[in-house]
Amino acid sequence: MRVVERRLKPAATITTQPRKGGSPLGHSNMRKPIVVILGPTASGKTEVGSSLAREVNGEIISADSMQVYKYLNIGTAKPLRKIRQVIPHHLIDIKYPDEEFSAGEFQLRATKTIERIFKKGKLPILLGGTALYIRTITDGICPIPSRNDRIRKNLSQLAEKYGKSYLYKRLERVDKKACEKIHANNLKRIIRALEVYYLTRIPFSAWQNRKYYLPYPIIIFGLDWKRDLLYERIDRRVEWMVKEGLVREVEKLLSKGYSKRLNSLQSLGYRQVVDFLEGKYDLERMKYLIKRDTRRYAKRQLTWWRNDGRIHWIEMDERKRAKEAAREIKSICQRNRFLV
Repeated sequence: MRVVERRLKPAATITTQPRKGGSPLGHSNMRKPIVVILGPTASGKTEVGSSLAREVNGEIISADSMQVYKYLNIGTAKPLRKIRQVIPHHLIDIKYPDEEFSAGEFQLRATKTIERIFKKGKLPILLGGTALYIRTITDGICPIPSRNDRIRKNLSQLAEKYGKSYLYKRLERVDKKACEKIHANNLKRIIRALEVYYLTRIPFSAWQNRKYYLPYPIIIFGLDWKRDLLYERIDRRVEWMVKEGLVREVEKLLSKGYSKRLNSLQSLGYRQVVDFLEGKYDLERMKYLIKRDTRRYAKRQLTWWRNDGRIHWIEMDERKRAKEAAREIKSICQRNRFLV
């Protein structure tokens, strides 16, 4: 495994082993770092993150938009309970499948969790593949207000009565900059932009330019696989998920009364199983579509991150264990004076 490094500003030194009667982060006036591990789906983030947490006395904050949901276990590749019992994992199983969860709520919850982890004298490790969630911490994206069902319902009724163009013209009057980025046929985004404006009287485009930075240094790592190896891992994971009972997991969710139209059940892997259960295609076709769509998603994830010069890319292959990758990450942290 080769480590590709890019320079990062040195941060204050912290210790990783607790002193007798003291904190593992050392003196209280030391700046506290946040370690971020990101990567495409099936890149081994869970294993590497858990190994690093053991190495540095850390706790993990999940930055995965689907692992927040209860009952969605196999299809989201949640860490096993036996791992979570040893190493604390946060922001997993905090919502029911029919509840909303936004990047703004993630930022608020993650920020509070980071503070609690620091108070324990431990190191927060942000781990996941949902780029927007990660950026709320690394780039200080200001959380846009959560949805308002009453306003959404009113706007949807107006669109149904007068057409999409009616709402688009409304948006043009209050937020021309948003219209430059939102297509006139994208009703979902038009409604969201108007909703935010009516809630706050601040244009949606202005919210997107706001920043809220955490007062901690951050060091970011990415797990990098050659594309053919990553795609092989994705294919194996899909086969494993089906073998472990993905279809039965979806059947149980539907039997509990959860709608197939929920965002959680329209996510990658779940929507294909729903279509299979409705007889739209056979099992082999279902697996093929999940593999294909997961590969496409992984490609988009990598495209999102490739131009971010802050990321220290750890080149991975099948011969190296998660422990070794974790030690490489720890070594880079030490060289950049994040750890001693």
